[in-house]
Amino acid sequence: FFSPFLHLVQRGMTYGIKTVVGVVKVQSDPTAKTAGFWGTTDPVIGKDWSKTANTVYTYCWGAHCGHALEFVVALVCYFFFFANEQWQDECKDFAFSWVSNVVAFNLAAMLLFVGFWHWLVYAGTCARGLKLYKFNPANPYTKSESDDVGMFSSTTGNLEREIFYTTLGWLQSATLQCVFMWLWASGRVEFYTDFWSCPVYSLLYLHAITYWREIHFYCCHRAIHPWFDRKLGLLDGDVGAFMYRHFHSLHHKSYNPGPWSGLSMHPVEHFLYYSCAWVPLLFAAHPIHFLYVKFHADIAPIGGHDGYDEPSANGSFHWLHHAYYECNYGVPFPIDFDKMFGTLVDYAEYKERGSIRGLLKGAAA
Repeated sequence: FFSPFLHLVQRGMTYGIKTVVGVVKVQSDPTAKTAGFWGTTDPVIGKDWSKTANTVYTYCWGAHCGHALEFVVALVCYFFFFANEQWQDECKDFAFSWVSNVVAFNLAAMLLFVGFWHWLVYAGTCARGLKLYKFNPANPYTKSESDDVGMFSSTTGNLEREIFYTTLGWLQSATLQCVFMWLWASGRVEFYTDFWSCPVYSLLYLHAITYWREIHFYCCHRAIHPWFDRKLGLLDGDVGAFMYRHFHSLHHKSYNPGPWSGLSMHPVEHFLYYSCAWVPLLFAAHPIHFLYVKFHADIAPIGGHDGYDEPSANGSFHWLHHAYYECNYGVPFPIDFDKMFGTLVDYAEYKERGSIRGLLKGAAA
């Protein structure tokens, strides 16, 4: 509701009510502003606090509000598959009946959330009103301005590639959900079903997921970029260069990304990316903890890869990474690793100069 957490949403990897309302608003008024969480012109309660108060608010509440969509989807999934305790009997053994339901739910979520955002900002009529806000003016899905962007087809072939690999990602995510349901039901991994039986532990666990996801993403992502030089390989001790060349480079084919680009990865990278959801193997979890981190990984990249400034999701921080590869590996929250290691580039400064040359910031820059 307040504006202190908006800088996180603007530099993050998600979309919500504010962005949907903002995209629709600029169709009739290109200068329309949506500073409030609900898409209002101004925040409902105050525009700004002190820097310290803004930071406290962001870490304690705002950062989590920014991923409300992922949590709602996790809750819906929980009520579909876990609310009835019969799942513990059904899932002791793998069976087509329950596995197919899990896969179908996940694929439906993919089509709904990725498909909706693609339609809103590329395939639908709203795309015309957003041209002014695109980071890269070129449309990644058309060869000429007269071409139309389809829901599942493009004249460049980029959309088809992204949909294919994104679908593989959601299938791997669904498989991970099936594996954990089986591990829990068969007694191989400890878990608990009463969230409020240990409220402090449950709430802190849930709270920590938002931080964990971003820390895990940075570490995993940085590891699959060259550690020293892109031309090196395993024999030179550069595991990152090997991983980039053989796996992560597929994701970077989307140098001008769209909503389907977020999970357009090689299956090996999907495996590493979704390892964030393995936490219940180390710490006993309620199913909602697993579902939240899983759907956070599924849904959060959609908005951050759409290629637009505000009023859309404004993934300017990560767009620079897709455009220039060796900067902005993570997000500035909860730890600004890019600033720490000298790979931070500020989009406002880039926009002013038109190049990242001389803009890398941080301790190691």
